[in-house]
Amino acid sequence: MKATVLFSGGKDSGLTVMLLEPFFDEIELVTFSFGSDSAWKTAASAAVEMGHPHRLEIFEEGVLEKALEILQSTGFPNEALNYVHSIAVETLAQSCEFVADGTRRDDRAPIMNYSRIRSLEDRYHMHYLRPLAGLGGKTIRAMAGRYLDFEEKLSGDYPASDFEVGMRYALAERFGQSEVDRIFPTNHTHTRVLRRKRVVQEVKGQEDQTCQSVQSES
Repeated sequence: MKATVLFSGGKDSGLTVMLLEPFFDEIELVTFSFGSDSAWKTAASAAVEMGHPHRLEIFEEGVLEKALEILQSTGFPNEALNYVHSIAVETLAQSCEFVADGTRRDDRAPIMNYSRIRSLEDRYHMHYLRPLAGLGGKTIRAMAGRYLDFEEKLSGDYPASDFEVGMRYALAERFGQSEVDRIFPTNHTHTRVLRRKRVVQEVKGQEDQTCQSVQSES
């Protein structure tokens, strides 16, 4: 089986990939971009470290315009993030049987409601997966931190390859940084996966050897 994962290169999508690995023969990492910036390269680098193929998907014309319209009319990012996220999931649903993302239990955006999910699964005969849906932010940080090295930076530094970063770029380019500051929180952060932890893999190997020795003695 093959799973297609919405991949930003952050710890949440990185942990999502790891949780899916035991169950899927193939995992493809997909990063969406509005096509006007190079933030997707962060996710591409993280995908290399995760060890799975990566591809870039460009949103159709008009998606960015609609997202910016929502941002400026509401003055908050949540509704625009939900809109863009739903477009991304539906785009993949049209050709992929198993589509996953890194949305978590305490996310307010991006997220899709139950009726929207059922509609996608019924129309496209696909499966929508949210491996982190039962996990909170602290738990995810602890789990990801055991197996992944990642760094955390202010979102204004554009450290990740997610929808928010793309919209920040577009707003700043078209309307100036002041418009970005008006809509997005100044203290918000994003993470970027640097690598899988080799030390943990080595420790796991030692544990396996210990178990084998106990079994041989018994």
